[in-house]
Amino acid sequence: MRGMFKLIKMMISLGLIVILIIAALGIYVTYIERKLLRVKEHEVVLQENGENQLKIVQFTDTQLGKYYSLRDLERAVNKINEEKADIVVFTGDLIDHAAQYEQLYEVAPVLAKIEAKLGKYAVYGNHDIGGGAERYYEDIMSEAGFEVLENSSTTLQVDGKTIKIMGGDEAMIGWHDAQITTEGIQDEDINLLLLHEPDLIDDYVDYPIDLALSGHSHGGQVSLPILGPIVKNHLAEKYNKGWYTLYSKNVIKLFVSSGLGNTKLPFRFGNIPVIESHKVIF
Repeated sequence: MRGMFKLIKMMISLGLIVILIIAALGIYVTYIERKLLRVKEHEVVLQENGENQLKIVQFTDTQLGKYYSLRDLERAVNKINEEKADIVVFTGDLIDHAAQYEQLYEVAPVLAKIEAKLGKYAVYGNHDIGGGAERYYEDIMSEAGFEVLENSSTTLQVDGKTIKIMGGDEAMIGWHDAQITTEGIQDEDINLLLLHEPDLIDDYVDYPIDLALSGHSHGGQVSLPILGPIVKNHLAEKYNKGWYTLYSKNVIKLFVSSGLGNTKLPFRFGNIPVIESHKVIF
């Protein structure tokens, strides 16, 4: 009988431990991880023995709204500025539900504080078109000093090299066209492509793209060890998070950022909000 009581006591203790672990995990996933912020540094070698460097800082998927505040954005802006970027790029999804967002006119002044020596560029995400967001997005980004690329491109001269920056429109609601986006592309230039949805990169394998940066996936928001993301967004199913190399006529380096904000649910696990700092060597 004494042994039975001992066993029951042990089972109750184990049950309480399990409940505490689940509760702690629930608190972390719901309230803690999504409020963290880190800068992740990458070195991208486009040309072996290259003597030139360019720092490109990427942020994406802020999804301003219920789960990501202007205060969170201000923290991110401060982190971006600490990187002393040559170029800053935003790869889409600024506001989660623009029609319901009450601080629309406070966003541009915050983004305007971002500093970049050579320029700031952005592309549309699906949340920047749907729900009436297309009425505001380009105005907000332009007021903040970003050039919005929509199946279009611009060029910079850096240390005698031409840097061509292309931005494809998003494809879930928008009108994406790789041929128009890459118009005038030259093999000898450094060709940087900005996309919201990473799976669109397959439309570019026959073009001499050197580096492509994208977002959209949120890394699944919840990513379990070994199993990976629980849910993958449409057009972020093949390329979901991190670095990929595509081989065709050209070698394309693709990077998919898990971004800063949340959509639909407040949960983040295995995807600490991140700003990407790319040191590009060419």
